[in-house]
Amino acid sequence: MTPTIQRSNGATKEDIPEGASTLAFVFDVTGSMYDDLVQVIEGASKILETSLSRPKRPLYNFALVPFHDPEIGPVTITTDPKKFQYELRELYVQGGGDCPEMSVGAIKIALEISLPGSFIYVFTDARSKDYKLTHEVLQLIQQKQSQVVFVLTGDCDDRTHIGYKAYEEIASTSSGQVFHLDKKQVNEVLKWVEEAVQSSKVHLLSTDHFSGVSNTWQMPFDPSLKEVTVALSGPAPNIEIRNPQGKLVGKSDGLTELLHIPNSAKVVNIKEPQPGMWTIKTSSGGRHSVRISGLSTIDFRAGFSRKATLDFKKTSSRPVQGIPTHILLNTTGLSPPARADRLELLSVTGEVIKTLPIHYYPERQPYGLWNITEFIPPNEAFFLRVTGYDLDGFLFQRVSSVSFSSIIPDAPKVLMPATTHGYYLQSGAVRCQIDSLLPFTLRFSRDGRRLGVDQLFSESDNTSWEIPQVTLKDEGYYECIAISSAGTGRASTFLDVSVEGNVTASPGSRAVFTCHVVSTVNYNLTWLRGGHDARLDPRVQVLTNLSLQVSSVSPDQSGWYECVAINEGGVTAERIYLTVQGEECVFILTYTVEYRESCLYYLDFWGSSQECLRDRGVSSKGHTICSTYQLLYIILMFCYLYNNSISLESPVVTVALSEILIGTGETTVMACSASGTPQPEIWWYKGNVQIHSSSLLTVDTIGGTLTITETQDIDAGDYTCVAVNAAGTSSGKISLDVGATPKFIREPSDVAVDIGSNVTLICLTKGYPEPQVTWRRDDGLPLFNRPRTHGSITQSRGGLHITSLWVDDDAAYICEAHNHFGKIEASARITVTGLVSPVIAMSPSVLSVIEDQQVTLPCVLLAGNPFPERQWLHNYGLYVTVRRDGSLHIERVRVDDAGDYTCLAESVMKKKQHFRPTVSFLFPVLPTIQHGPQVFSTIEGTAITLPCLATGVPAPEITWAKVERNIKSFFVLYSYRLKTFLSSSSLHFLKLSCTSHFGFYCCVYLPVLFVHSVRPRFNVDGARGSTEPMRMSVIEGEDAILPCEVHSVPPPTISWAKENCVCVCVCVCVCTYVPPRHNKLPSGSMKILETKVSDSGLYLCVASNIAGNLTQSIELSVLVPPSIQAGPRVMKVQVGHPVELPCVVRGVPEPTLTWTQDGTRYPVSADGSLALRNVGLDDEGIYTCTATNTAGKDEAQVQLLVLHIFYKCSLSNLSLLSGLPKPVIRWLRNGQELTGNEPGVSILEDGTLLILASVSPLDNGEYLCAAVNDAGSTERKYQLKVNVPPDFRDSEMPSNVSLVLSQSTSLVCDVTGSPTPVITWYKEGIPVGEITRKKSLESRRQMLASTRVK
Repeated sequence: MTPTIQRSNGATKEDIPEGASTLAFVFDVTGSMYDDLVQVIEGASKILETSLSRPKRPLYNFALVPFHDPEIGPVTITTDPKKFQYELRELYVQGGGDCPEMSVGAIKIALEISLPGSFIYVFTDARSKDYKLTHEVLQLIQQKQSQVVFVLTGDCDDRTHIGYKAYEEIASTSSGQVFHLDKKQVNEVLKWVEEAVQSSKVHLLSTDHFSGVSNTWQMPFDPSLKEVTVALSGPAPNIEIRNPQGKLVGKSDGLTELLHIPNSAKVVNIKEPQPGMWTIKTSSGGRHSVRISGLSTIDFRAGFSRKATLDFKKTSSRPVQGIPTHILLNTTGLSPPARADRLELLSVTGEVIKTLPIHYYPERQPYGLWNITEFIPPNEAFFLRVTGYDLDGFLFQRVSSVSFSSIIPDAPKVLMPATTHGYYLQSGAVRCQIDSLLPFTLRFSRDGRRLGVDQLFSESDNTSWEIPQVTLKDEGYYECIAISSAGTGRASTFLDVSVEGNVTASPGSRAVFTCHVVSTVNYNLTWLRGGHDARLDPRVQVLTNLSLQVSSVSPDQSGWYECVAINEGGVTAERIYLTVQGEECVFILTYTVEYRESCLYYLDFWGSSQECLRDRGVSSKGHTICSTYQLLYIILMFCYLYNNSISLESPVVTVALSEILIGTGETTVMACSASGTPQPEIWWYKGNVQIHSSSLLTVDTIGGTLTITETQDIDAGDYTCVAVNAAGTSSGKISLDVGATPKFIREPSDVAVDIGSNVTLICLTKGYPEPQVTWRRDDGLPLFNRPRTHGSITQSRGGLHITSLWVDDDAAYICEAHNHFGKIEASARITVTGLVSPVIAMSPSVLSVIEDQQVTLPCVLLAGNPFPERQWLHNYGLYVTVRRDGSLHIERVRVDDAGDYTCLAESVMKKKQHFRPTVSFLFPVLPTIQHGPQVFSTIEGTAITLPCLATGVPAPEITWAKVERNIKSFFVLYSYRLKTFLSSSSLHFLKLSCTSHFGFYCCVYLPVLFVHSVRPRFNVDGARGSTEPMRMSVIEGEDAILPCEVHSVPPPTISWAKENCVCVCVCVCVCTYVPPRHNKLPSGSMKILETKVSDSGLYLCVASNIAGNLTQSIELSVLVPPSIQAGPRVMKVQVGHPVELPCVVRGVPEPTLTWTQDGTRYPVSADGSLALRNVGLDDEGIYTCTATNTAGKDEAQVQLLVLHIFYKCSLSNLSLLSGLPKPVIRWLRNGQELTGNEPGVSILEDGTLLILASVSPLDNGEYLCAAVNDAGSTERKYQLKVNVPPDFRDSEMPSNVSLVLSQSTSLVCDVTGSPTPVITWYKEGIPVGEITRKKSLESRRQMLASTRVK
């Protein structure tokens, strides 16, 4: 059946942004795909949410193509993601049927409706039934460059079938993959799809392997690669990635595992990979495929052509097998001096088939087009791999998104019309059109005989067999034969010869001319009369079938009409003569004709119509006056008819120059020559107005010239020369243009512009023809054809445009305009301003480091415009590992790294500045502070010295700090170098003050502090600080500014400490280290960049000057908004079983969790989960876990599906009330399954009802009803026992018995029944005593035993 397509939000081709693509889901809606559909609906939401949140949205529209044998559709294509999700939710799975499905046809439709470069995902559990469409799908893939990925949860248990092989072939060609997984794993693949659907996706490797093998790929990663994904589909997949240093990359190095299905697939991703040569090792236990892709702006596309071309419209998406082929590459993301270096043809296993060089054309515009040397395409499918170098010289590689297979050419196709018209004694042609991908030999034949010589053509063409003068003997069948290596094509046509078409009409009637045109392409048809458009006559119109109709014909409309057909192959024309019938006119001619010796006649013609005489001019003798041409025509026709010695020839005009360009004021001569019998006159027209000689115009009707003296602008236009004789007319057209010298409308002017800016020099001119404007530099240097490191130079009609102005652009530029009548030029100078010499900030000139530690040598530029390039020299040798900020970073310092380092900053002005730090290598010795006296007593007003002897390598720097309160609290009041009071590492008090110097003092080397106490104890005077800390909070990742703005005279020294100090003993304390993300601002406040949770704590700001100090403490809390870890979205549980719905959340402060369902709140477990002990049907639904704290809120939903089977039983049937999913029911009797076909047995209502008709004891036994679904199984047993009423059997014993007194006897009562009847004996209505029952093996009998009869 033909699928239907639903469209919404349609857009024109112009509305679709460049690089946009389609996300298409091709889904199998058979009944077995229910679980898959549930996961796809959920996964699609995440895919759309992630895709739409990206800055550059890769998806423009969405397509949904459901299929179910034998139907495909209805198909949905929409730009609205909500519409796409709605249609996806509206899908319903149904039925079953045979395993193969119409999957390839659905893929074909998805490719046809999707944009180029799209993402197509196929979900099915069956192989293809319509695999014969595979070839068409492969052609579409190579045309659309789209990727097709298969998510298979089944394959009809036969992977050798051609219906399954079609999937592998489609995936291989499109760089897609085939994933085999369980139905519960579909959601895992969709998580990978969520990451895979991105713009700027490029391909680095695409291989297929037909057995288990391990491969190692060396692959260059260039700086433009923002992330790389490695996908392996196959059994036992394994991927190892090593960086350029050879280190195995793991999770700690940024490696992310996007998908891992142990026996089917593995996908890993790494973001921001380091540029260099990486090693990727892949292995699998069987048939597998490897796809490596990345995100980058550098990519390419390719087209194939028979001839070298720079026009992609002249290329095709596939080469022709066996034919020399050119490749045109269009690269993106490259600008000079970046270049493509070589092109390789790769097999599907990744082996190099052929390597082709790429020639470098730095001056070509546009720059990204590359021609590849001619080659013969291989017979196997192949990928293209481009290798080149980027702007910084890094090696890059890209692989085509699809594999290419050669077109196998067919025999030539030959087209000819069934009938070709030829006209007697005129030239004719038998035309033939040939379409062929291969060179071919062309032959014309007639009646089996070859005409002329064979011709060789290299490609499709149109040709003809020319006949100079058609006669009746030329009429017949002609055959056109094209022969190539692929076969032979032929066609034939019948040449129908007739006298040239004439039309005769009576005055007032309607005449219709038809022109038969045969063309395989579109053409234009024009009707002319006398060289002018025939429609200029209001009585003439062109019909819808392109025929010409003349309404109300009159004698002045008689003459030749010409139809002209034009297409891209050329021009052809045919003529038709219109004769207007009239009543006979009287021609009285007494004229002696002497034309050769054989033509001497006296002509005297008489007519008989008096009416005619009244309608025309009549002489005094009462006869019509004939014009000279009419007389000449009569004479010639008379001679021709009588002795055939004279023939008439229509005029043929030849134009000397069809286009003339002349200057103003010059003399113009236009010339036409004409042939014909009799010799025609030549008349001249401009438009529809005939030109006659005047003071400035001279018309020569015999010589055929038109002369214009002092030509002016108004003389420009189209002129027509018309040749006229008795046989007809002919015309030619000449176009006259009057030119003017170039003049400036606006000349360029001098400008002064800052370096790096954009500038335009305006140069506007006028003249005719339009002047050609060129630009050049006054110093003779090339302007356009030279490499530029910055910006570009382009020219437009408006002027010269320079982007990113550079020092080399400082020059004078000349604008020159010229045409046929002159040349003018003007110059303007560009002065580049804003140049600043580089200045490097000074840093410590000597750095001491310890082996294996990190070190960073800064090179900060304080000035420089344009921004200078920075290089580092080590011991005056070039050091290439330089960071973008200009610093030199050594990750692990070695002994041989010691020495002199020079940072060299050089500007384009060739001005340099150097900065030379020296790195010395130290063998570290841990710092120690020698303990001395810890309590000092002195007299006020005297000097005192607190010693602090510290040793270590490198030499420790000592800082003294004063402590407030007890040392165990250790509140630092100030922490700065006391240069005024320090001598070496000791602290000197020149004049002790009891009021200001009393207290605890610390001799500090971070992280060790040594404490001295001084008696008497006193405080330092100054402004008091706050005792209670200020509280601040910030969201994790945001910047925080801790305020500490202090005003004093002199300005204070600001220091910061975190967490104060925590004492480990009475005299020694350890302080917290402050990370480099903590920056002190000029105001004294501290800015913490990208806060982390570890930044929480108490910070102390100390402001000190000679007058005292001020302290402010700030307690910072770094908050983390709640984030619920991704967990299962759907959970299933059987009725009556317990279940825990997880909800793992991260956040600071600890988030508060709540669980709700349909407005009902549930208690939360300690670990955040929701525990349901005895699940019932009422518990089914969507549960929401909500996490909140002061930083924000997050929610996650889990859908709980309750699997159950309920039943009830009765004697006659067992009825299942419910079950999810619907269970399968079986009935067994005494262990034997009942099918419902047994006599008297019926099973109705899908097995829920068992009916036994006419039960008997034979139906006794155990009946078992078993129901099974995904939730489990249950069964119900029932013992059926059929009761039979008591019945007396016939007995041979006499009904009356006679006995002898005291003789023993037995009376028999043979009774049957179920259950066994209870027998009671009566004698004369009175029950007899105890009854003895005996059971016989042959029959059940009850006997009354009496030993003696009384």
